[in-house]
Amino acid sequence: MIKLGAFIITYHRPQILLDTIRAVFSQTYPPDFIWIIDNSENLETDHAIASLLDSRLRYHRMGYNAGPAGAAAKGLELCAKEGSDWIYWGDDNDPPFHSDCFERLLAIRDINPFCGVLGAVGQFFDRKKGVIKRVQTCLLEKKDWIEVDTIAGGMCMLVSVEVVKAGIFPNKDLFFGFEELDFCLKVSRKGYSLIVDTSLFLQAREMWGRIEFERPPYKKKKKLSREYYSLRNLLYISDSLTLKTMKRNLIKKWFFKMFYGFRYGFRYGFSNMKMIALAFWHYSNGVKNKTIDI
Repeated sequence: MIKLGAFIITYHRPQILLDTIRAVFSQTYPPDFIWIIDNSENLETDHAIASLLDSRLRYHRMGYNAGPAGAAAKGLELCAKEGSDWIYWGDDNDPPFHSDCFERLLAIRDINPFCGVLGAVGQFFDRKKGVIKRVQTCLLEKKDWIEVDTIAGGMCMLVSVEVVKAGIFPNKDLFFGFEELDFCLKVSRKGYSLIVDTSLFLQAREMWGRIEFERPPYKKKKKLSREYYSLRNLLYISDSLTLKTMKRNLIKKWFFKMFYGFRYGFRYGFSNMKMIALAFWHYSNGVKNKTIDI
């Protein structure tokens, strides 16, 4: 019998968290326990967890906002110490979208003897350009499972404890943005495979109306702070994996984006330029962790 552990990262959303906990325990293959990794600055989440009176729940308060990256590293560590064979990496607002996600994913864990990560939705990654690449729907329709480069955030990522034992963790210094990508690329570099179930993948696309989706070349952002973390962290990832071509292409692309944002007006363009320039500045000076609010 596989021992499935789980952790859920949360930050000041106790009621949403409680709904997600119920959804995770309602899986046809539920985890044996769930660690709640709390980034909150108050005790509301602690009190909400205590009210459930469920012995399968464990609680760890970070004591500060460590971001998804720091919290995920702690969650993997705690689940591994408790003897998990596989570990669910969850977010408080992204419960599994189908009741049997875990069961279906664990059913394909032995397809590849070096399987390190399972997921419902994944992507390819262009290591030269530093961009996420969409998996074509026609490929999903032809196969039962496929290997990918990264598992999408909130898409039922299950991590083999062997990966944790190998010392692979997300980079805590990233704080927020591409922490799953950083982790998955390091898993792949160590020789482990990342596998997604194509039937779950197709169900997710149908649910969100993305069967024929085409990613636009540029989309106006609601939160430009995410642009800051995206660029800064991609540059750090390119260094950690010694992807020099990727770094050169990122610099060219984002330098262009500094000016492209002005097509949406001066105010947006100036804010966009400021965030990208700040990301370049902080990267060049080695500034990491949380620097601006999301």
